[in-house]
Amino acid sequence: MSNSPQASAADKGSEDSLMYRPPERDEEPEVTFGDIMQRIKEAFSGVPGFGDDNDGRSRDDESNGSGGGAGRRSGSVIVLALIPVIAIIWLGTGVYTVGPEEQAALRTFGRFVAIADQGLHWHWPSPIGTRNVVAVTNTRRLELGFRSTQNGSTTPVQIESEMITGDENIVDVQVVVQYRIANLEFFLFEVDDPGDPDRGIAPGNPDGETLRDIAETAVRQVVGARNIDDVLTTEKEQVQASILDKMRELASDYNTGLDVLQVLLQNVNPPAEVQDAFEDVVRAREDRERDINLAEAYEASQIPEATGAAAQIVEEADGFKRGRVERARGEAEGFEAILASYEISPQVTRTRLYLEAMERIMAGKSKIVINSASNALPLLPLDSLGTLSGNSLSGTTTGGGQ
Repeated sequence: MSNSPQASAADKGSEDSLMYRPPERDEEPEVTFGDIMQRIKEAFSGVPGFGDDNDGRSRDDESNGSGGGAGRRSGSVIVLALIPVIAIIWLGTGVYTVGPEEQAALRTFGRFVAIADQGLHWHWPSPIGTRNVVAVTNTRRLELGFRSTQNGSTTPVQIESEMITGDENIVDVQVVVQYRIANLEFFLFEVDDPGDPDRGIAPGNPDGETLRDIAETAVRQVVGARNIDDVLTTEKEQVQASILDKMRELASDYNTGLDVLQVLLQNVNPPAEVQDAFEDVVRAREDRERDINLAEAYEASQIPEATGAAAQIVEEADGFKRGRVERARGEAEGFEAILASYEISPQVTRTRLYLEAMERIMAGKSKIVINSASNALPLLPLDSLGTLSGNSLSGTTTGGGQ
């Protein structure tokens, strides 16, 4: 055997050579507080008390080493005094104000943390904190199918306005959408949008192309489910309500943070080629409505009059009925009285009834009484002769007067 100390040393050296070692790299020098202060002084070299010449040493230091050390110490004190001042100024920039119509979305290290309402607030300033103050109560406007210009005129956008109805007709629909911000967190951070330069909407807010696509989708879906007559004339209110409901549903599904307040149909027209025919149809409908209104007015005037006449006839019939009933009741009571009298004295009652009947029959008639004992001679028409005699006398008198 070989010497054991030498063998063990050789074995240990071979084992060390087989072990993994990380690549050697230069050790970085340790940064001390003095190095940091030196770098700060170099950054503030133009400030009195920090100034060093190009050789890195002041002229006073060349003449007096102790004086140079005192200057360096005074510069360090000034730097340490400036740090709290700078920190206070930096913290003071975190104070901000939110107006009555605004809200502020607060972020810390890029993560959303809270919503601040009206008033004076503080939040970490940049780069730790970020705040986005946005007017949320203002009513905003989206135009679909046209664009308004500064001079008050409008420019149609046919690629947005032309659509097909449920009965396969083409119609030109222009819509105005009014909306506001309902959830500022969703509005700022949930939807990435390319923006809308026509309305000055910056990229990142969902009321740019996202809201326009939602509006166009809702309008096309509702109009495509109805006839052209419903959209043009009869059911505009129902169409607007359906578009509003659909837009609210889509805006909620996409977490846009927007609340659609109102949808207004502006100009709804058929294609220019058939414009005259549709106008004729509209005029015919207006004439029909006018005739219906006139008929309803005539009906409204005639029904009360007929009702009054019917009531009058009913009242007259009721009066006639009551009269006849009372008369019949009286006649029945009179007959019962006559019957009672007849039962007491039949002959007297019979004679009285005969005389009363003859009195009723002969009343108002000329009568000639002939004695039954006299001869049956032809009777002279005394009444007629008396009438003729009176006329003759009056005529003679009139003639003598002439």
